[in-house]
Amino acid sequence: MKNLGNYLFISLLVLNLSACVSGDGRKGKPSISSNSQGSTSGGCDLDLFLLSSGDTCVTTCPADTFQPTGTELADIIAAQDAATQAIIAASAGICVDNSTKIARPTDEVYINKDFCACNAAVPDIINNCEAFCVSNPSTTPTLFVNTTMGPNISLNAELGNLHNWCNVEIGDGLTGPACFLEVFDGTGTTDLSIENSAGSNSFKVNISSLAINKTYVATLKEKGSGSNAKSQSFQIRRINYSTDPVADETPLKIMPASQYTCLTRAGTVVPAGNLYENAARLHYYFSSNNNPPSLPPGNPFLFCHDVTLFGDNDSPLYDRLELIPQHFALWDQSDIRFADQNANSRADINETIQQTLLDDHGITKTINIFGLLTWPNRPNIDGPAPNLGFYMVPWIDPVSGRAFCPDQTHYNGNDKLFNILKEVVGVSTEGIYMAVKEPELLTNNDGTPVLAPTDIIIIRENLLKNIWFYYENNQHFVPDEITATQKTIHFYWPADPVNPYIKKSSQKIYTVRRPSELSVGSDQVGLSTSVSPADKRFGCAPALD
Repeated sequence: MKNLGNYLFISLLVLNLSACVSGDGRKGKPSISSNSQGSTSGGCDLDLFLLSSGDTCVTTCPADTFQPTGTELADIIAAQDAATQAIIAASAGICVDNSTKIARPTDEVYINKDFCACNAAVPDIINNCEAFCVSNPSTTPTLFVNTTMGPNISLNAELGNLHNWCNVEIGDGLTGPACFLEVFDGTGTTDLSIENSAGSNSFKVNISSLAINKTYVATLKEKGSGSNAKSQSFQIRRINYSTDPVADETPLKIMPASQYTCLTRAGTVVPAGNLYENAARLHYYFSSNNNPPSLPPGNPFLFCHDVTLFGDNDSPLYDRLELIPQHFALWDQSDIRFADQNANSRADINETIQQTLLDDHGITKTINIFGLLTWPNRPNIDGPAPNLGFYMVPWIDPVSGRAFCPDQTHYNGNDKLFNILKEVVGVSTEGIYMAVKEPELLTNNDGTPVLAPTDIIIIRENLLKNIWFYYENNQHFVPDEITATQKTIHFYWPADPVNPYIKKSSQKIYTVRRPSELSVGSDQVGLSTSVSPADKRFGCAPALD
């Protein structure tokens, strides 16, 4: 009887413990539930408790959840009932829905257009700052910026203004918030300390470390705590202030152009689904302030987004496939100086340069050096291709006959036209080229060959020169200034600057061609010119490095 009693006791104990466990759990871990008395099982031990489920243990937080820490974790625990707190106490941590995550608002600090930089009571940048700088006689080059807060900041009781957005801890588990002005010069970034008083929506920055006559993209970022919440970006360029009317012109605005990929697939439609045998890449471009529209649904054989992550149907909210931001740069078509306000079919900037050349230097010369580049921003586009931006015609050295794009050496030389361009353009430029992919044959499921569409990419000079080659006697040769004009130039894409002459399985051969050789007409490149450089560059654009 004693043994039987012990057996019955153990059986009842097992049944009682079983009543505290239900469900499948994750990774072999049991689910947890409260018993009728409100007590709980021992929690998740070394695993995490999925709070929204009320009864599930996980080894890692699933998608759309996160693991809170610090004060954020403490606040969440304090809001739970005693039974849930007991489970949490017996677990390694918790996972909660992303929708509950406390985060410092980003992209909700708007930069007012009246920002100014002053040095010794005169402007240090060009933005109609003369009157402002007279009343703000800084002894060091100082940037003054006013901002406007978005509703998620202005209506937030803990934040409300820029100073608090930069400096107040918000219970997100991050400590020591502080703002810096991050400036990007096309190759790297620098963080500058800011000054901002309590309750203020303004800040100022010592910019003496920034170079004169160099364009920077500036963004206010909260980096002290690591949140990296940021403001809108804006562009600044320090100058040596002058009352000369040409020198007082703001340099032409720059707009990066992004590249992305669409895949066209070959295959067969069958009742059980679509069979895809192979695919080819097609490349498209868009200015950074004008994202391309998404593709309409219904064609699984052509896509421009991550179908593995998002499914076949596209959306304006999805990132473009293999996106390369700032693949190259052009001049911003929204700059009013590129308008044709007198309707004579010429951008006004060309006429302004021409008139300045005559008025200041007595030189009569027809100037038509800026053209508008249009390019498809997605497959099967209806109507004319969108505008990408403006580029400059390539230049030919009268001595060597070789093409070049102007840089600071040209701007500071003796040529009066380049002296004017220094003030109008300011930045060094690099060549831009077109290249076409080798013919590519796709095959359907039944073996029927299908010729892939022609793919043309635009590539900038400083990237091209890291990967270009010409091929002779079964060898790769690196071109120089002379052979680049005498040989057919190729490169492998996607680019691999580390090992550019070893073709990978994912790469295709592209060949540099003139626009006219690719059936790209003057209506698309925006200029009809007799200039046809031997190295096949079709234009010059702001240099990115």
